[in-house]
Amino acid sequence: MRTGVQGLKCNFIWHSICDFLRAKKRTDMKPKIVTLIFLGLALLSACGPSTRIYSDIDDSATFEQYATYNFMDFSEGNLETITGMELERIRVAFAKELESRGLTYSEEKADVSVKIVVYHREAVRGFGYTGMYHHLERAISVDMFDNLTRKHVWHCAAVGELERDPEARAAELNSLASKIFERYPIQSVPQS
Repeated sequence: MRTGVQGLKCNFIWHSICDFLRAKKRTDMKPKIVTLIFLGLALLSACGPSTRIYSDIDDSATFEQYATYNFMDFSEGNLETITGMELERIRVAFAKELESRGLTYSEEKADVSVKIVVYHREAVRGFGYTGMYHHLERAISVDMFDNLTRKHVWHCAAVGELERDPEARAAELNSLASKIFERYPIQSVPQS
């Protein structure tokens, strides 16, 4: 069941379609079909996933040469506002993605360092008939740095509405990490 802004949008659009279909005074089918197609597309876009993924890459970096990685420390702000358990879950989810792409964790002298930062902000959206919707948005940003050249070689961030239930956030974390790493230049190696 969709809640929040998606639920409001889906509910409004669904009821609009039902009201439209019940209207008996309409005799010309062509405008009805065009309007139905438009409303159907609006419903599909309203009910789609709310996570947006953004990425950037240094085209001169040779990702195939990277064999080892380590994690940089979380920011002070993350340490103060997010539980240690959740930060560890985040780190484990991203470690799985890195290792599925052939990288191995190395505490010292790693080829690349990975920085994960979690941001929160209040967001407001307006949707016409449904009014304004206030929610907390969360972004998880991943940055990779080449330790030899000291260059920033890859960035990716996922932004979406914050799931308030910690158990639900934990359940979605592996999927989110996987979506982020779909933008990584080396694809996951299938496990045998």
